[in-house]
Amino acid sequence: MAWDEWEQLKADALARRQNGMRLDSAAGTGTGGPPDLKTNETGNDTAVKALQDEIPRGTDKAGSHADESSATAVREFSGWQTGSGLKAAHAEWQLQVKNLKARLGQDKAALEGSHRHLQYVDYGVGSRTARIKAGPHQGHEV
Repeated sequence: MAWDEWEQLKADALARRQNGMRLDSAAGTGTGGPPDLKTNETGNDTAVKALQDEIPRGTDKAGSHADESSATAVREFSGWQTGSGLKAAHAEWQLQVKNLKARLGQDKAALEGSHRHLQYVDYGVGSRTARIKAGPHQGHEV
């Protein structure tokens, strides 16, 4: 990286920092800074519904797809190392399916709680902001 480029990057970072805090009164207003954090409740609900209904059914179907053919192959190759290898591979497959289903359940729970969590954060910031005293003696008891 050239020295001039480094100096320009430092100047840009300083300029961004000097803009200070920006409080928006409504979505879309402001000084052109980074976009506001927003949640998409409809999209969130759709994702939760998919994680509750469609995805687990599809995971179960895909996970059990290999069960019968693997069991048949293990029986056909019993007494051979191929049979024990197939049995171990199928056990690992079942473990991975179980882990995937657990992770999908965690994702569903996180999505269900995210809207509520962000709402609580928003209320907390609002209540702390409401306690700030305006006027010539900011922050001091009069």
